Amino acid sequence: HPDIATSLNNIGIVYNSKGEYDRALDYCSKCLKMREKCLPSDHPDIATSLSNIGSVYNSKGNYGRALDYYSKGIKIQEKCLRSDHPDIADSMNNIGVVYDNKGDYDRALDYYSKCLKMRQKCLPSNHPDIADSLNNIGIVYNRKGEYDHALDYYSKCLQIQEKCLTSDHPDIARSLNNTGDVYCRNGEYDRAFD
Repeated sequence: HPDIATSLNNIGIVYNSKGEYDRALDYCSKCLKMREKCLPSDHPDIATSLSNIGSVYNSKGNYGRALDYYSKGIKIQEKCLRSDHPDIADSMNNIGVVYDNKGDYDRALDYYSKCLKMRQKCLPSNHPDIADSLNNIGIVYNRKGEYDHALDYYSKCLQIQEKCLTSDHPDIARSLNNTGDVYCRNGEYDRAFD
């Protein structure tokens, strides 16, 4: 039954967030099997299940398996959803995260940039998900030592966050911290304290 599958999925997500990855995989896999039995093979819920399993593997540091599951999920999404659907953008972001975790920054930038373009097409201009994409791109540029690019993306991210989030929101603090980190790495310590 679809509701049971959804419950299994949600339990798996909770275990993943708690760091109990084997239990998360168990529940997410049961959800996937149940959905594969009762839904068409190209149903978006199957893509969601595949993505959730990919997320657990990413959390475990098993990046190859994560990419396998994310790729299977995105293939289904591209068949059954419009090309600029937010779920496809989220999948692009997830793949970018894996490449970022692997240290493959050029591929991470490629996927993060695709995600950003899709989100800019389908979401309001001040949506927090757009800010997240800008932040992710800034992080990669910071890791690559391309500080001017990193600052540019962090600044754009912060501009959106200041419009759509409360001033004490943790994402704003994270953006300010990221900006300060760039200044420190660049030896601009006085600016880092501002």
